[in-house]
Amino acid sequence: MTTAQLIALDQILFILVAAVWAAAGGVALTAARQPREAARRTFLAAAALCAAAIAVTALRVLVTVGLARAGWWFAAEKVTLALPLVVVPALASAVISLPRLLRPGPEPSARRVAFPLLVTAYGAAAGIVCGIAISYPVTAGGVVAVLVLFTAASALTWRLLAPGRPSAGRRSGGRWRLAGVSVLLVALIWAVSGSWSGGGHLHAGHDATAFGVPIDQLLGPSGKDARRFTLTAQPATVRLPSGRTVEAWSFNGQVPGPVLRVRQGDLVEVTLLNRLPGRPVTIHWHGYDVPGGEDGVPGVTQDAVKPGQSHVYRFRATDPGTYWYHSHQDSSLAVPRGLFGMLIVDPAQPLKEDHTVALHTFGDRLTMSVDGSAPTDERATASIPPGSPVRLRIVDTDSLPLTLGLSGVPYRIAAVDGGDVPGATDLTGQRLHLAAGGRYDLTFTMPSRPVLLSAEGHPGLLIKTPGPDAPAPDAASGPVVDITRYGSRVPVPGRFDQEVTWVLDKTLALVNGVPKLGYTVNGKAWPNIPTPLVRQGQTIKITVVNRGRDTHPMHPHGHHVQILSRDGVPANGLLMDTFDVAPGEVWEVALVADNPGIWMSHCHDLNHAAQGMEFHLAYEGITTPFDVSAGNHPA
Repeated sequence: MTTAQLIALDQILFILVAAVWAAAGGVALTAARQPREAARRTFLAAAALCAAAIAVTALRVLVTVGLARAGWWFAAEKVTLALPLVVVPALASAVISLPRLLRPGPEPSARRVAFPLLVTAYGAAAGIVCGIAISYPVTAGGVVAVLVLFTAASALTWRLLAPGRPSAGRRSGGRWRLAGVSVLLVALIWAVSGSWSGGGHLHAGHDATAFGVPIDQLLGPSGKDARRFTLTAQPATVRLPSGRTVEAWSFNGQVPGPVLRVRQGDLVEVTLLNRLPGRPVTIHWHGYDVPGGEDGVPGVTQDAVKPGQSHVYRFRATDPGTYWYHSHQDSSLAVPRGLFGMLIVDPAQPLKEDHTVALHTFGDRLTMSVDGSAPTDERATASIPPGSPVRLRIVDTDSLPLTLGLSGVPYRIAAVDGGDVPGATDLTGQRLHLAAGGRYDLTFTMPSRPVLLSAEGHPGLLIKTPGPDAPAPDAASGPVVDITRYGSRVPVPGRFDQEVTWVLDKTLALVNGVPKLGYTVNGKAWPNIPTPLVRQGQTIKITVVNRGRDTHPMHPHGHHVQILSRDGVPANGLLMDTFDVAPGEVWEVALVADNPGIWMSHCHDLNHAAQGMEFHLAYEGITTPFDVSAGNHPA
């Protein structure tokens, strides 16, 4: 089984194990209080449930062994806490309770028969608590809190099952006192240990007394020769060809915003004006490694631009490729509503047939915008003369991955996330997995027949040649290309100055000061995730582990990372800025610290980011005067 399948099976089993042990204990307790003759059948039912509970517990042990073999990250809390709490009492139940259930004595005792089964059920329930509240790394506070709850429940049960119990009033009072003390102990332990506590300052850069270079001094150059653009955030109405009307947020009254197209080496100057009532905005240059102060993250590199205000961004377009821009203020709201557009940096000799394709979902309708045109949820069309070299620049602006295909012609993945793919080879009929926020450049020579760009959930883009219409090809249906093994392998770093691990999960955590199920990194949620500090010139190895059931497109700002391996299989060394970590996967990537700043890193499923999965990577000696709590909301 795959690691993802083991994770899913384990989540089913820890509920099933608790349910079956609880049923066995409950039935045994009922039988122990019945007359001997009437209880025999009930005891046999309890014995059958006990045997079934032992079997599913053994299965959970096997699943945990499989997860541990995949990596300690997947099994740490299970091996150290969850399994011992159920396996040890399960053995006691097999030795003590099961024989008595099969051959009950003349005076069956609830303590002797039911108590071990109930304690095992509490241990199994503790496994559910571990699955919800404890991630990796396992904290001492979390362990002690679970142990206190388990011990309190077991002690209370032992007391209630004791023969010759005190009066109901005294028994109830003692029970509530024990429960109250247990809850207070758990709260105290968790608070003191820091299982839910914050990580202090996000990092030294947010400390007003810190010394260093303020990030608002790390800006792009200015010059009279700049290519100047103005983007005005304002309301707009999007009318789809299917008849649906969407009240959107836009740049310059259009969705997507204007395609900003510049030439390699140009100085770019973009003025943001906010005319969006009641909504601050920023512009983040997704995938473009701008200077630190131009990154457009509110509370880190700037304050959000309030209605009626403006802000100017400047950077040198040194790297050709396909990029995009979007607001990073309340991005989980702003991007779906339409505050995005494409940024294209053309090489010195661009192709004539060079086209942009932006994919975006409004409600439940996937739309396509070709060359900045209005989005359509019907089939888009284009006409290109046969024999023309063609480049399609495709961006997924949604929070979920897309499956693409190109049929009717052999094609190549010429670039990923703005960077060229060394050794790109022809593909025929294969499909592509495009991460949320990611970009693919597809190149081909236009044949004399139509070509279809298909996108799962959309009728696609039909590219025809001038002249009589010809039948459209079928949508691509071949295997999905493994982008980590496509093209030629390139050299990767052989040594690292730092190693960092990001374990992705969904657990109970403090999310913006509120305890709830959130998307976590190393067991904590924004803004409590500790920040790695790096020095300029260092090479950092980052291991990204997905313990959860959701795919996480990870996006470190300000840098591209080189893909080293996926699930232990060496990769091609491709440079990417957004990579999909599927459930159960382990990615290793290398980041070269060559762009000083304080950089947001987050899941580009923007709902996951808003629920905790965003954090920072910071350079030593860089500070910020901005505050994430002063009306600045980067997620």
